Amino acid sequence: MCPAATSSECFGALRVDAARNRERIVDAAARLFAAHGLDVPLEDVAREAGVGIATLYRRFPTRRDLVVATLRKIGAAYLEVIDRACAEPDPWEGVRTLMLGLTELQASDAALRELVVKRFPGSDEIERMKVSVQDRIEDLLERARASGGLRPDITRSDVALILLGTSEIVRRTADHCSDAWRRYAALQLEALRSRTDPEPLPPAPSVEAVHEALAH
Repeated sequence: MCPAATSSECFGALRVDAARNRERIVDAAARLFAAHGLDVPLEDVAREAGVGIATLYRRFPTRRDLVVATLRKIGAAYLEVIDRACAEPDPWEGVRTLMLGLTELQASDAALRELVVKRFPGSDEIERMKVSVQDRIEDLLERARASGGLRPDITRSDVALILLGTSEIVRRTADHCSDAWRRYAALQLEALRSRTDPEPLPPAPSVEAVHEALAH
């Protein structure tokens, strides 16, 4: 109750408090998701934010709601890598920036690692963002193929599966040789670079098949 205030003042104070709680929850989730991935218990998020679990569920009824709010905040780093890659005057350097930048994000942030390699079919917002990013990556690859820097038979499916593979390398080596991904990423880049007479690759999986693989 707010006995000394008007009802509008009381309502305003409650709205400010609710907004503050929401921001604390999102900040706490961003920290825990970055450290441990998107499956962190929500009770841990509430504890980190200094709120009760009931307060968390009032603001975010489902885990998906909280993930969307958090990735909207931390996804800026993901989009910044895409922007830098697509802005490179040399398309091959753009591919290099893309692959190394996204792999470095995978190594530094568990939530972004999952953002790069997973589908989020329950979130229209994240899926729309990823479709937009995929279109830009496709354009970059097309320019890199045309410039002669990228093998002519490399597809966006190859990029997706390489990032899926490096995600697992990052996860498994994090505690014992945390920079191992750098050598693996460099080897992958060498495999992507165009050569005078490259051996033909086996057929690439379809984009639809890769999407299904990332959904599981």
